[in-house]
Amino acid sequence: MPAYHCIDREARIVFTVWRGEAIDVDFIDALKKYHQDIKNKTELVEYNELVDLSKITGIKLTIEGIKKLGEIAVRTDQNKIKTKLAFVVSSDMAFGLARMYEAYRSLSRNANKEIRVFKKENDALVWIKNNT
Repeated sequence: MPAYHCIDREARIVFTVWRGEAIDVDFIDALKKYHQDIKNKTELVEYNELVDLSKITGIKLTIEGIKKLGEIAVRTDQNKIKTKLAFVVSSDMAFGLARMYEAYRSLSRNANKEIRVFKKENDALVWIKNNT
């Protein structure tokens, strides 16, 4: 499942759009590549993120895969840098899985990313841009 990234430097947001089927191995591989190619760049560490999952055509994620994604993601959190991550989903199933990811990721004492799940991109952008 390909992931496409766009960086809005003015708004300080990394946008990711996922297309195709949501499969554990694809998500894990794409997350590792994302961290290597994008989030490791020091100028992007403080950027918030919006992940658009509304274009996914099928979901084949497992609980183990979601846990693994959370473990990988939390390893890249910067200790003193708080950022936001918004998921945009189009189905109840995707909403539930994104909330599960949020829960697993927040269990780590090193986690410092605020995560929310939305059904509308505009709502996600309003939340990300709100600094309070």
